[in-house]
Amino acid sequence: MATAREKIAQLFQYKTLLGIVSPIIAVVMAFVVGAVIILVFIKSYALTDTVLADLTKEGVPAAVIDNLGILKVKDYPNKTELVKDLKAAIGDNDYARFGTLIAERAMVRENPLTVYNAIFSAALKTRDGWGNVIYRATPLIFTGLAVALAFQCGLFNIGGEGQMVMGGFAITWIGFTFVNLPAILLIPMCVMGGALAGGIWGGIPGYLKARRGVHEVVTTIMLNWIAVAFTQYLTMAYKPEHSWIPHTYKIAESAQLSRLAPYLNAIGIDFPKSNLVNTALILALLTVVFVAYLLKRTKLGYEIRSVGFNPTAAECAGINVAKNTFLAMAIAGAIAGLAGVNQVMGYKHRFRYGVFEGLGFDGIGVAFIGRNSPLGVVLAALLFGILDHGGLAIDVSTRVPREIILVLKAIILIFVVVSGEITKRLTKTIQKRQKVAP
Repeated sequence: MATAREKIAQLFQYKTLLGIVSPIIAVVMAFVVGAVIILVFIKSYALTDTVLADLTKEGVPAAVIDNLGILKVKDYPNKTELVKDLKAAIGDNDYARFGTLIAERAMVRENPLTVYNAIFSAALKTRDGWGNVIYRATPLIFTGLAVALAFQCGLFNIGGEGQMVMGGFAITWIGFTFVNLPAILLIPMCVMGGALAGGIWGGIPGYLKARRGVHEVVTTIMLNWIAVAFTQYLTMAYKPEHSWIPHTYKIAESAQLSRLAPYLNAIGIDFPKSNLVNTALILALLTVVFVAYLLKRTKLGYEIRSVGFNPTAAECAGINVAKNTFLAMAIAGAIAGLAGVNQVMGYKHRFRYGVFEGLGFDGIGVAFIGRNSPLGVVLAALLFGILDHGGLAIDVSTRVPREIILVLKAIILIFVVVSGEITKRLTKTIQKRQKVAP
């Protein structure tokens, strides 16, 4: 008969196994559903030589076929545009007789495997692709950790977008204001400034939640748009005089991060110098280690997780719920603010909202897919990086619109949330059976 300790160990093994396997299954199922959507709902039209030959065999007059020849050079994303050109090419009478047949034969359905091959080949087949995936994943690691950390405290931080842009602008302002400082001082100042600005912006909803009971979802949503509008106002205030682009002054060279390519090439790894992946990746990985250590190895992390698990029990145990609520949101905001290190110091060297747009909201999906664990956030960020970079190849090599990437992200998120609930119920079922077993 198994001891209580052995039963707990078995349960932990089941829970760990389910926690690892269920997101993988959810992602695979999401790609299957995405393939069905591509196959059934996405179609285009093209009059190729093969189509014209088939139409000739089915009795379409040679004069009509000749008139259709001028349309061979064009792809049609929808039937409406095809019909318009068909009527212009063959006339209304011939369209009435053969239009339906021509449209049916000209319809093209894209092979989902071809689409997925284009995505993953562009992202993973070359070192340049891998570099771009990592570059795109780096800010998502920060915003994903910001959501995950707050969630460990039972808080739904959807304010990563605002915390990120506030931190990004603070980094930029420091970078173009203290231009005479050496890199050894200016880079840490920029990093700390971004964390401080993001932490303040995250601490506001944390304070309101802790002291006034205002739900963090409401406050973070409102603060997102306040931050975006405020930074856009500041962007125009610090815009170069003769520039028509809405961006700020350029940060000092001593505040700019170097790309990883020179270092990789120096150790014999052939890597494109134009690749955008930069040393902000190191900060992102250190932040992952910091969050993992904070949550699992410190008193503060224990208190944060206790409050998230059961705030009433935590308070009865002497844990200050209000303090930990504020600290969790402030630390989460500081982490989100560090996304500007990659976007400003490592890439654009200016503040422009366009390079930040959507990264905070994508961080919510990254945290959910990663099950709010630091390692899971990294893996989920890489998945989103693959989809974002690989999606650029879709417009070139397939007829599927790039927006299918947004659909895939949404489906993946839905399946992961559902699989999480299924995992919880399976774990409870296993636990009950082990209690009943003799």
